[in-house]
Amino acid sequence: MAIANKLTTIMPAFGAPTEYITLLAQNLPINATTTFALTGFVNFIRSGRVRFKSTATGGAGSQITGIKITATDGTSTVTLYQDGTARTANEFEDFLWSFISELNLTTVNVAVTTANAGGAATLDLEVTGNP
Repeated sequence: MAIANKLTTIMPAFGAPTEYITLLAQNLPINATTTFALTGFVNFIRSGRVRFKSTATGGAGSQITGIKITATDGTSTVTLYQDGTARTANEFEDFLWSFISELNLTTVNVAVTTANAGGAATLDLEVTGNP
């Protein structure tokens, strides 16, 4: 299921969001690490939330084994989240991470590692942010 309730519905907890970027229906191949860049902000951001939602699981053999979220101001990079947790195969995921940074962030990268022999999964990504 694609995103119906947007991240902007809960973002006011950090203040009214000034930036909102999505990547929808992104292919997530098996046995690979794929990085998705959320970029194109009108202004830089320093705080916000990242949402990761799988929209198709890829079948019984498809499994997410790691997620790393980084952000950059074009010069320096900061890790906002990282894990190497193997999730249950063929299971939908819907994660939400809050962040705050001292950097003037212009790009948020989400790297996802998958394993096993199932089909390719798909996911939607959102980021909202404030300066």
